[in-house]
Parts: sequence; C-alpha cells; structure tokens
Amino acid sequence: SLLAVPASDQYQPEVMELDGVTTLGFPADESLDLSGGATIEFWVQPDWETAPTFDPVVLSYAGEKGASYLVSILRDRDGLGIMSGDTFIVAPFDFTDGKMHFVAIIDYGDRSEVMVDNGLVAVLDMTIKSLPADGLFIGTADGTNDPFLGAIAAVRLWGVPLSQDTVLKYSMSDILDEERAEHPDLRFLVGHSAFASNDFLLASASQ
Repeated sequence: SLLAVPASDQYQPEVMELDGVTTLGFPADESLDLSGGATIEFWVQPDWETAPTFDPVVLSYAGEKGASYLVSILRDRDGLGIMSGDTFIVAPFDFTDGKMHFVAIIDYGDRSEVMVDNGLVAVLDMTIKSLPADGLFIGTADGTNDPFLGAIAAVRLWGVPLSQDTVLKYSMSDILDEERAEHPDLRFLVGHSAFASNDFLLASASQ
C-alpha cells in the first residue's frame, strides 16, 4: 500500500520509494543550516516488519562532527528519533499501521514541538545546532548508513518555526501552486523535495 498519500484538491505529493539501498544526497548549503528556529515537514511510511539493528533515517544534514539535524523512524516503528549534535530524543508514535503519516518538527530556538498527522505528540527540550555538514541526505544518515525502507514524500524545510495552524492547513497543499492562496511564510521556505526527478530544490536557487 505504498504511495497511499491522502489526495486533497488534486494534490498528490511526489513520493520516493526506498528499498534500503537507494539514497539521495545533495550538497551542503548555508541555507540548509536550520539553527535558530525552523520547521521540518515530510510524509513517511516505514515498510519493514522485522526490526533492523539501527533506526532508519528519513533525512539528515550531517558532517564529520555529527548531524546538525537528523530524523529517523525507530527500528520498532514506535516513534521518531530526533538528533542534533550529541542530543538524541524520542517522540513516541505508532507507525505500525502501514499508512503514510505527516510529520512536522517545529523548532522555536529553545524547544521543539513534534506533530504527527494532526496532533501534537511531543514537546522536546532540544533545538537544532549549527554544525558543519557534508550534505543533505534523504533516506540515510550520511549517504550510506542507517538506510530507510519505505516511502517518503513532500519534504519541506523552513527557516522559521511555522505555527501549528499553518502547518496543518498546508500539509495537503502544493505550496508552489500559484492558483492557490499563497502560503503565509513562503518567503521562509528553504527547500523542498522534487522526487519525480529525485531532486531537492533550494528556494535560494530559484530567486
């Protein structure tokens, strides 16, 4: 049942299916440093039954000194693992139903809120640290390790903490559709996935 992203207003986000081998990597960019307040959004569907020996990674911005930000699905599919630098905190959620779920991590610069689908699941005493990165990786921790098995869609990175209301209102919208009402924080969009072409597009490159 992969690709089962709920459709709304004919919006069908581009989905990347990962087989545990495939991964995407993109060059580091100063705009991808999300320290000081940010929002990370994506849709995700883990597709494993037997727990691996690691927590499969959805996305990571990392280098030799570790991850500035890394989000994984716990190996038992019972939560999200969120890492920045030496800090690793779990946000509990049951991902075992085999469905696509919407995830948003809102970092206020002093704490972070984690939303899954339309609810708040955790408030975390952590914030994204600024660390040197080798790149942005989707589907692994660093291009090789902790590969993801399942589907990922509509990765969106923002340079500000969005409001919960805004996150929920636009979770099923094409934020770049000029015929729709414009996203109120569109100018703070850092980048978004374009999985039909296995790409991640930086907003700064199109301005």
